[in-house]
Amino acid sequence: MPESKEFQENACRIKAEDVGLVYHSKHRKNDPNAGSFRALQHVNISVGAGEFLSLVGPSGCGKSTFLYILSGLQRLSEGTAWINGTPITGPALDRGIIMQAYALFPWRTVRKNVEFGLEVKRISKKDRRAIAEQFIELVGLSEFADRYPYELSGGMKQRIAIARALAYDPDVLLMDEPFAAVDEQTRGLLHEELLRIWEKTNKTIIFVTHSIDESIFLADRVAVMTPCPGKIKEILQIDLPRPRTPAIKSSSEFGAYRNRVWQLLQNEGERTEEVITLDGRKHLSTVPQEVSI
Repeated sequence: MPESKEFQENACRIKAEDVGLVYHSKHRKNDPNAGSFRALQHVNISVGAGEFLSLVGPSGCGKSTFLYILSGLQRLSEGTAWINGTPITGPALDRGIIMQAYALFPWRTVRKNVEFGLEVKRISKKDRRAIAEQFIELVGLSEFADRYPYELSGGMKQRIAIARALAYDPDVLLMDEPFAAVDEQTRGLLHEELLRIWEKTNKTIIFVTHSIDESIFLADRVAVMTPCPGKIKEILQIDLPRPRTPAIKSSSEFGAYRNRVWQLLQNEGERTEEVITLDGRKHLSTVPQEVSI
């Protein structure tokens, strides 16, 4: 899908061109079908500075894999991916990643967890504390700064993870279903909190989710992926007013976007297509794909 003019090369924070990923495994003597597996194919997308983009698709389509490529934790097999015009060759401090698991250090207090990235950047102890306090306040946890993770709720732990990612000032936040493990009420509160922080910091965010409503509520654009091997099927511009409140989910406009994303996922889930494996063999994939909402 062609990108609009506002996402031309000089405005892009993130760009992927023909990104592909193949997992290689050893051929097993008793399993002729064992071998290489293609997870991503011809992924093309650009994300503007300060944009909030959601990535949604069937289970196993490669959403998280693509995020790990952008983080530098997974090497791509084909194509090129850039952040700030520089090819991604490994992890770097210009991007932060927030996953489902909070990945906090249990032996560190909230403040010390938030300071971790600043220590890596060799920021002075005095400045580390000041910066950490700023972001702990931003996520509303100032009174818990000296608590340990085991003393906090799931939603509070995820706020710590967000504060830690923001504290060392990355240009890009990569979020892999960060609210999947919390209850629905907490999830709604975290949505509003994330949007408030995003609007204040103007970070570029790519947010992976299985939830159609979540993807629409948060994002400027929603990119819908095909089943494996994952590709970008369509990118929807979400023209809903900001700041957004939960009430917008009952609007006809929101319903129209929900129906469109669902339609794209349903059509993709019911398709039959010819798949070519790396050894040249062909087969038809006719099993309906799982669609999670």
